[in-house]
Order: sequence, then C-alpha cells, then structure tokens
Amino acid sequence: MLTTTSPGPGLLFFSFLYRADLFSYELFEDRIKSLFGDCMRFKPLFNPLTQYYEKEMGEGLPLERYFFVATAPLPREFLLSTKLLSLDWEKEWSVDGKRPVNVDIGLIAPENFILATTKSFSHRIYLGQNIYGDLTYLTQNSTYSLLPWTYPDYKDQEKLDFFNWCRSFLLQSI
Repeated sequence: MLTTTSPGPGLLFFSFLYRADLFSYELFEDRIKSLFGDCMRFKPLFNPLTQYYEKEMGEGLPLERYFFVATAPLPREFLLSTKLLSLDWEKEWSVDGKRPVNVDIGLIAPENFILATTKSFSHRIYLGQNIYGDLTYLTQNSTYSLLPWTYPDYKDQEKLDFFNWCRSFLLQSI
C-alpha cells in the first residue's frame, strides 16, 4: 500500500492514586480540565496494589484513587506527550524525593486500551522519549478483554465495566 491511514481519535485516561491527607481529587480534576476540557470522574472501589504503593507513599496513610477520562476525543499522539506531562506532575507533587501521587495515563480506543509506562517489557511497544505503550485490554466481540499481562489493579470487573462504558462513549462521540 502506498498510502497510510490515520487512526481515529481516542479518549485520554488518567488515574491518580494519592495520599488523601495531602491532596484532594479536585486538584487533579482541575488540572485535567484546564488542559483537556471536560472530563468524567470515577472512583473505583477495588485497589489491590495499595500495599505496594504504601512503601513509597507511607504505611498506614489514607490512599485514594480516582479515574478521569477527558470527554473530547484527541489524536492518539497525545498519549506520549501526556505521559511525559504526568511525570512532571509527579515531580511537582513529590515530597522529600518520594511520590505521594502515582499517575497512570492511558488511551481508550475502539480496538484497545493502552497504558503508557516508563518500563520496557516483551509485550510493550516503544513510543519514544523512554515511554512504552502497554496493551492492557484488547477488543473482542465488541468488548474489552483482559490479557495475560493486564495489571492486577485493572483486572476486576468494576474497572472493566467502566472502561467498556468509556469505549461506548467514544464510539458515540466519533
């Protein structure tokens, strides 16, 4: 084929796991709205990696998690630039060289859901500037499906239902 086709847009996804004694979800929501416009907010009930993050964020301290999804479909190239921006946010909010806020960035697309990460692995694709794309969900039979390497905190049905709803929202938007 002598020509290429541009992929359709996707929805930017943001996850904030943070110390609730230092931050509030409104800070993160305001930041997203100021840069990307309106967003949807979701507070998942299940967070299996809370103990993992306590090592860096502080044991026994209140950790909360919120998901935000920008409602305006954007070009997929925004995944890389937004991940780089999120690393700046984590530095801005750091306390004594530790992260009291962990930010995940992802892209919701009709065919898949990709998280951006700084860590290489066999199933991750290099996006540039030391950032990799982690194929977290794959669309099968018009719904997102888990993969063997899907992060444990993205495997529960509550989150899968939320992301499938976001996928439907995207399809209606485009």
